[in-house]
Amino acid sequence: MKKLSPDEAFYENLTLGLGSVLNSVPRVSNIICEKREPCQKTQVMTWEQRHGVYLPEDMKKFYLSTDGLLLHWSYQYGVNDTRRVGYINIPHLVQITLLRENVESNVQHTANVASGVPIATCISDSSKRSSSDTSFSTNSSATIVSVSTSMSCTTVAANPSKDQWGHPLPIIGPKTKIFEFNTVNDVAKVCLIYDTTGSNTLKIYMLELNGQKWVFLADNFSEYLRMAIAHLGLPYWELCFSSCGLPSWTEQLFLLLAPHLLEEREERRARIVDPAPERPYNSLDANIFRFKFKATNNKNVNVKR
Repeated sequence: MKKLSPDEAFYENLTLGLGSVLNSVPRVSNIICEKREPCQKTQVMTWEQRHGVYLPEDMKKFYLSTDGLLLHWSYQYGVNDTRRVGYINIPHLVQITLLRENVESNVQHTANVASGVPIATCISDSSKRSSSDTSFSTNSSATIVSVSTSMSCTTVAANPSKDQWGHPLPIIGPKTKIFEFNTVNDVAKVCLIYDTTGSNTLKIYMLELNGQKWVFLADNFSEYLRMAIAHLGLPYWELCFSSCGLPSWTEQLFLLLAPHLLEEREERRARIVDPAPERPYNSLDANIFRFKFKATNNKNVNVKR
């Protein structure tokens, strides 16, 4: 067996051996994990000061080890038909952009929450905002952002009910901050939600753009990464938990490569995992994150079958 270099061993541990698993799957090829330089501490501090929140400890260690993660692989549909389909993307830190900062004050907010009446929530496009709009201020928690022409208004239910899996929906309040983390097939966005300014605790939800529905995904960053790995990086795996479901061609891939992921998936989100299962569950240990690795000239890790 070929001995892995320190960089290769780092990414193999980070992905819980996913490359080796995919290597054993028939018709899967071109498994590539892109090497990335780690973020500097000053970059992390700058991001935190700009947005007025702190990265959770596991997420901070991740970005101080590698500035994001990109792993993709191809599937051979026919003799001369090989397509890149598998994809795990953890964005660069600077690509995590503010989707929504604050809700404009509404005197009917309390009444609406109690009655379950939807309120208009204004979502700003962070790419159209100047850096001064998102600069950190000690008084930022008291700042109410006015609605501008660069904002698009959507309707989000204020009632803190539950999603279809029984998980509580996020309570969007004046101090809530929402960051766009990933886009899923242009039908949904994976979002990081901080309850308050200055917080270092987040939860990860998916926002379905058609209907503006929130769906819970993970309690923290490590859990989200572990879920992506457990789904083998199959395209649009997050839509397994959506009301719209998977595209037909993606569902076919699931049936071919990981049919167990589609079995009774509605109960799967609410299932309580046995603390001593017959098959041990992989867990992501934050201690594998390192602060810096030695850069090499080779930018990609290409795992060949």
